[in-house]
Amino acid sequence: MTGKHMTRYEKTRIISARALQISQGSPVLVSVPRGTTMPIEIAELEWKAGIIPISIKEQEKDKK
Repeated sequence: MTGKHMTRYEKTRIISARALQISQGSPVLVSVPRGTTMPIEIAELEWKAGIIPISIKEQEKDKK
């Protein structure tokens, strides 16, 4: 993740992309509490821990 503040849309996009990765068999990077099986919940745990391996590349603004 980058050092800037993420908008709620960026946060949602990152968590949902990570949940998709987890559902397709990607290794989980946090210890998951017993009974937690939903990929979206696991991705949210990774977000809270700050270890989601996804970042957003900022788009350059046009300079005139």
